[in-house]
Amino acid sequence: MLLYLKRLNVKRLSLNHYWRIIAAGLSYTAFGIGAFVPGIYALILFFLPISAAEKQRRVRNSIKGLCRFFVDMMQFYGLMNYHLENPENTAVKGHLVIANHPTLIDAAFAMAYVDDLCCVVKESLTRNPFTAIPVKLAGYIPNDSEKLIELAVEKLSSGQNLLIFPEGTRNKYDTQLDFKRGAANIAVHAQCGVLPIVISCLPRALGKHEPWYQLPTIKSRIVVRFLPSQPLASCIDVEKPRTRQYRELTSYWKDLFLKNIQSIK
Repeated sequence: MLLYLKRLNVKRLSLNHYWRIIAAGLSYTAFGIGAFVPGIYALILFFLPISAAEKQRRVRNSIKGLCRFFVDMMQFYGLMNYHLENPENTAVKGHLVIANHPTLIDAAFAMAYVDDLCCVVKESLTRNPFTAIPVKLAGYIPNDSEKLIELAVEKLSSGQNLLIFPEGTRNKYDTQLDFKRGAANIAVHAQCGVLPIVISCLPRALGKHEPWYQLPTIKSRIVVRFLPSQPLASCIDVEKPRTRQYRELTSYWKDLFLKNIQSIK
């Protein structure tokens, strides 16, 4: 009987694994279809006699709602479980929002729960006929812009939040955290508050260079921890030369994220 139950359990796990692969396909299909919604909405807004600021607010709200729907749908399908820690900390304005980058859907969590969020996006999205208008109306910043830091500071100074991944791309393991100085450059130039978002995914899934159907044998648990808002002066000595501030802030963030990732485990 014990041997039979063990075999039955393996079969159930296997069937669940197959279902999650199907769920992943359904989720990506739904995301692809849903991506047209902001584009259609933005196209309608483009011709309405309302201010650019109002158009931006509406487009960002539609993207936020779609991201919330997407992560909830993935959980409903059983593709993963996610848990939010301290979501009340997202009530910020004029903050640089930084997050580590273990999975493909990290940006979706930030965009789903942080208001008035500007993003730095791939330049190709500004030329794609399906995304060019919503990206423009949402006020997103192309990542190849020569004035990226200047534009980022302008957004933050106006009270908007700005999302950036200090690693620049998805990491290959949790403790890699190869933070670049670009995020610190923006924070120091803007002298803004920072909202750190720590993301843990165990077992790891949707990683870099992994096909969408390559999933772990058990369902992943994603924890999204919103740390308290941090004034820049609480992280580093803002009286030091800027080059030292960049280095020290990058190092501070790396230690902060590493500590929190280890505590989630």
